[in-house]
Amino acid sequence: MHVMKSFKPVQTCFLVALTIVSVNQVASARPSDEQIFKAFTATNGCLIEQLTNENYDEFQHQGASKDGQWLSVGWNKGKDADGNPIRGSYRLNLVTGKKSELADPINHNSSFSGDGLWLVGAHYTPDGKTDIFEYNVKTGRPNVIAQSSAWEFLPSYSPDGQYILFNSYRSGNSEIYLYDRSAKTMKQLTNYDGYDAHGEFSPDGSKISFHRQVKKRADGGYDFDLYSYDLASGKETRLTSTSFEESYASWAPDGQTLVMSLEVEGQPTRRNLYVMASDGTFSQLTFGDWKDSYAYWMRDGSYIYFNSDRSGKAAIYRIKMKGFVCAKANINRKHE
Repeated sequence: MHVMKSFKPVQTCFLVALTIVSVNQVASARPSDEQIFKAFTATNGCLIEQLTNENYDEFQHQGASKDGQWLSVGWNKGKDADGNPIRGSYRLNLVTGKKSELADPINHNSSFSGDGLWLVGAHYTPDGKTDIFEYNVKTGRPNVIAQSSAWEFLPSYSPDGQYILFNSYRSGNSEIYLYDRSAKTMKQLTNYDGYDAHGEFSPDGSKISFHRQVKKRADGGYDFDLYSYDLASGKETRLTSTSFEESYASWAPDGQTLVMSLEVEGQPTRRNLYVMASDGTFSQLTFGDWKDSYAYWMRDGSYIYFNSDRSGKAAIYRIKMKGFVCAKANINRKHE
């Protein structure tokens, strides 16, 4: 059954059409001997692989290296007897499936630089807050980035490696900041009386995407919209406008298309992935009563990595892509 919804146009004159096909859970298929990761066939035929599977939560944030060999993974085992978070991180080899645990000070999910030599991530500090650190993959040497007593999260590199983008509460609200690695200077990009977060550079480095909390809803959910920010002019452009949550967006290689997490209607804690084309139309990519978020579209277009709690605990998955649609699975097994 297909249901079409028209969303309110925004200042970019987008008219968003949302196509819903199914909400059935993906069904598993037995991996072949050549497959390193467990493979699934979704009800829409997409090939999905589960990369992690522990009895605790694991996450990624723009975590795949440009060469497709590594994924940066953060894990969370809760809190110790004193209430301190038990967290850590490792690099997952996407060719062999082997893990390389990272030492402090990266105990949160992180992002690779374009040359693969650095990781930038958040670290929980003794005061219970977080700082942004760079981590040299070869030497293990850390560098703190613009240290602050405020909460700071979700850093990532510009395509040329010159800048680091992150969100911080240092102004009182969560805003997006830009750090110049050479000059060691920082610039506040957004100034909103609310919550801005999850910035990501476009592939050409000319703009960023981020999400903004517009309001809190009566049902306990939040209304988030997606924005872009032009780095040359400082102009913000609102990309979506619904009464639900659109968040955690990532650019496709064309720098116009986005993959995002969009709330399953009436369920604030449930989200699926959607692709928004340059003309503002939406197509659904994942289907199910779970939370899919933190999508990251590889710059070569090969995969979309994302987090999901579909197996119980938060784990990391990826969808093989062909252009702007998923690659169909070549697994001859009926859905269970």
